[in-house]
Amino acid sequence: MVLTKQKIYKKVYDTACSDLRNSDQEERFVAAGLTCTTTETGLVAYIPYFDEIISFAIPGFTFKSSKGVNITLTAKIVLLHYILRASGVPLGGDKIPYEDIQGLRHYYPVFERRVLKPLQSAFGYNRQAFLDAGLSLGGQKEEFGDGSFTLRALPRVPITFILWEGDEEFPPSLRTLFDPSITGYLPLEDIVVISKLASTRILKEARSLSMKGIME
Repeated sequence: MVLTKQKIYKKVYDTACSDLRNSDQEERFVAAGLTCTTTETGLVAYIPYFDEIISFAIPGFTFKSSKGVNITLTAKIVLLHYILRASGVPLGGDKIPYEDIQGLRHYYPVFERRVLKPLQSAFGYNRQAFLDAGLSLGGQKEEFGDGSFTLRALPRVPITFILWEGDEEFPPSLRTLFDPSITGYLPLEDIVVISKLASTRILKEARSLSMKGIME
């Protein structure tokens, strides 16, 4: 099962590489809001990705993190899709929930299970830990709910996470907001993926901050 999934991902990755190879790459980078430099062998684009910078070199299709960490195949696919799909439309001032993105309402239960429930379980009664993790990742504090912040997953893909803390009367709840332009930057299926990647980073950062607190 895992092997089959990896084969599918590899095929998707190879297709994305081929599509970008056959496109006007500099035009794609500009539309995605990326800076790039020309080298002796090709181009290098610099992709702000959460709290790191990914250096992406063409024609070698190599990815290098400013943090020196491994970049997963899933992340590479999202990055390529972002570059390929980028419409160049600027971000607006509005924010809409996941279920209001055209074509995604029917997929909300899956989004809730993969993205929201893990965060709700971890932070439902601890908004400070939620905020600390988000801000530590470079998030911008917001004024929604009992605690909220916006992470810039990609230059033109902000994701706002909002927590309503639970109490004796009401259970906790959590939701996300997106810029309406997101469908001009990511395919519908990738919106779940990038949100899951964000959720995982928040949880990991919270664990790291907790361990630091224990050590101190």
